[in-house]
Amino acid sequence: MFYKQFLKIIDTLDESFVEEFDFWLATLPERLAKTISVSAIASRFEVKYSTANAIVNFSEKEGILRKRYLVICGNEECQFFYGDFEADELVKIMGKKVYCHNCSKEFKVSYENVLIVYAKVKEPNIPEEKLEEEIMKRIGNTEKNESYGNFSIADSLAKNIDEVYELYYKPNESAYKQLRQLKEALDGPFTTTKEKGDALERLVLFLFQQIRNVTATNKVRTYTNQFDCTVCFGEYSSSFPSIMKYMSPYFIIECKNETTSKGRGKTPSNTYFHKLSGIMDSNNAKIGIIVSRGEPSKEDMIIAHDEFLLHKNTNCQKFLLSFSEIDLEELIDKKKNLLRYMNYKMNKLTMNANNASYDLLEQ
Repeated sequence: MFYKQFLKIIDTLDESFVEEFDFWLATLPERLAKTISVSAIASRFEVKYSTANAIVNFSEKEGILRKRYLVICGNEECQFFYGDFEADELVKIMGKKVYCHNCSKEFKVSYENVLIVYAKVKEPNIPEEKLEEEIMKRIGNTEKNESYGNFSIADSLAKNIDEVYELYYKPNESAYKQLRQLKEALDGPFTTTKEKGDALERLVLFLFQQIRNVTATNKVRTYTNQFDCTVCFGEYSSSFPSIMKYMSPYFIIECKNETTSKGRGKTPSNTYFHKLSGIMDSNNAKIGIIVSRGEPSKEDMIIAHDEFLLHKNTNCQKFLLSFSEIDLEELIDKKKNLLRYMNYKMNKLTMNANNASYDLLEQ
């Protein structure tokens, strides 16, 4: 292996494929090493898209490849390269009209004309003469090695929902460290019940603030209520995953840091679900979330499903979701994507499937 990192996955992926990919990547010309796509790898090595995606994701985690987003002109007669962007830069122009200097027309940046590509950023740590020696051994396959496909629609963001989730939610290690600290602080010690409630609010606010382009606050008041947390998400796209469409323009969260006398998470009272539903009747929020230490009861979920059915065919659908400390462990300790996890919670609610696990619905 030229890249020793690939030794970690030869027992997981086909060994011959990993070895061929390793050699190809090590000898890839610089001009091609900036626009590596999953579909091109799948085509070149005649493997499934999921297999190609797996080795690319591994290469990114190991720091061999770096993800980039290419914007292509959306005008059908042009489709010229417009520019490449980092995630933060792309989010700022998504949905906006930009000017293409090739066709002299404006086009709208959408998920359909954004391609996911990777650039090689790490060379293999081997002597140059060793690399040349291995190239000479394979010189008979030169013709095959020169063949390189371009992109396909499979590389667009519109066809990669998980990439959209990651584009908007990808906390760094510093954020995860702070989240773990905030979660550990949920058990106090506290001198007042307000301090106890504030601890969960701080955790929830910081968790949802990791979603790009949201603002989350606990300062919003109405004439009759104060929301524990209000999360504003002003973006909307027809290509968004379902959950992100319902997050706009804002959603509200109620936090209940309640424990039993034995220190275990307490099941939230179903009055909280009735209260949250009533609050949502008076505003434009489509998603309401109860975050509690204990898991919701059967009665809680019946209320949530009944509210979904009641508003199913209205102009403002209603989804009452519930998060417990078990869910916080999945999101913080196991680093599951928050947006995808919210989508799982919404699907579980609308299916009325109490036994549906995350792995069953989302994997």
